[in-house]
Amino acid sequence: MKYLAVFLLMGLAFQGFSQCDYTKGRFAVASEKKLLYGILPDYRDIQDSLFLDIYYPIGSPELQKPLVIWAFGGGFFQGAREDFASVCSDLASRGIISATIDYRLGFDGPYPTLGPPFSYDAAEIIRAGYRGATDMKGAIRFLKAKNSQYGIDLNRIWIGGASAGSIVALNAAFLDLESEKPKEVGNISPIGTKSRNDLGPIEGVLNQNGYDSKIQGVFNIFGALLDTIAINTDNKIAVFSYHQTQDPVVPCDARPPYYNYTFISNNYPIAYGTCVITERLKNIGMDPLYYESWIYQGNQHATHDNDAVIDFFLQQAKPFLCKTITNSSNHGLNTLASVYLSPTLASDYFVVKNAPESFDYTIYNASGQMIMNVNKNTNPYISTNTFEAGLYFVEIQSGSSRKTLRWIK
Repeated sequence: MKYLAVFLLMGLAFQGFSQCDYTKGRFAVASEKKLLYGILPDYRDIQDSLFLDIYYPIGSPELQKPLVIWAFGGGFFQGAREDFASVCSDLASRGIISATIDYRLGFDGPYPTLGPPFSYDAAEIIRAGYRGATDMKGAIRFLKAKNSQYGIDLNRIWIGGASAGSIVALNAAFLDLESEKPKEVGNISPIGTKSRNDLGPIEGVLNQNGYDSKIQGVFNIFGALLDTIAINTDNKIAVFSYHQTQDPVVPCDARPPYYNYTFISNNYPIAYGTCVITERLKNIGMDPLYYESWIYQGNQHATHDNDAVIDFFLQQAKPFLCKTITNSSNHGLNTLASVYLSPTLASDYFVVKNAPESFDYTIYNASGQMIMNVNKNTNPYISTNTFEAGLYFVEIQSGSSRKTLRWIK
């Protein structure tokens, strides 16, 4: 009877969760390819047609669904929107509308015969990133205007990318004031006889249709900002990130891209990667619910496990995607509504995020047997290094409030 009571409690706890579950693919997927969202001049002043592909679930009960817009990587000179096709299809099967976009590529190298990744100067890289960021903003407005057609929830729009694409996404998210516009994207000195004119307003010029480019959050896969000063608590933009510690292309800390290759990096600006972005979010007192970074011990410009990274992002974003965020700046102090575990797939520990100052917790295995019971805990880090691999349920209690969460080792 005791075990039955435990599972009845768990069933009640997960009843609400089952109504908002983006953890696995459940739906058929439809897509529309090569939708033109803008035409703009590229770095050569040649008109470039920008397309996007959109993927959406068939049979989702949600009338208004979240949207994630992705930008591909490739150092601002290569890559294609199709690079994120599989990610978009995966998210759509889970119930999330997804799009992958073109953005303008290219920049001038130091000599006519020596092109990217070599750059004429740091301004060329900054200008390439700025073009991409304003293109992303145009894509956001384009899709917002189609919210009725695709069933897009305007309050749950996310952007993301990998490498250069994540630089595009982060700058589209946080460069929102004309005062933040880099001087390098204005009218600057030419390259030989080729002029470098002002690249326009911070919001870009595409799809000025009455919708804004505001978003709920960013999925950052080894991206960077030009300056973390653009991040402030007023933004209220969630940032969930993945980066390897010794990434040799886009640094996790503050260095020029390709920092190991000075013959390339000398003409690049300082990039402020995920490690520095995370410190900025912490130092300005951003609500911890709004950011989490998976800093992986490695030296690759890659993910060690693509599926795990996407699952990590969706787990961190769950309070936002499932609309459990409140307006209070003190999440979790008087309620367990916003408490969650991070990471949900781990080996030696997990963290109770947004925990009260003290709380009780009980851990059950998949058979309903109690593994651990701790009262008046004040440390949100919980060691599980003696646990066997498997599924566990963690019951958190604070006062009269209880919440049961699932965790896998």
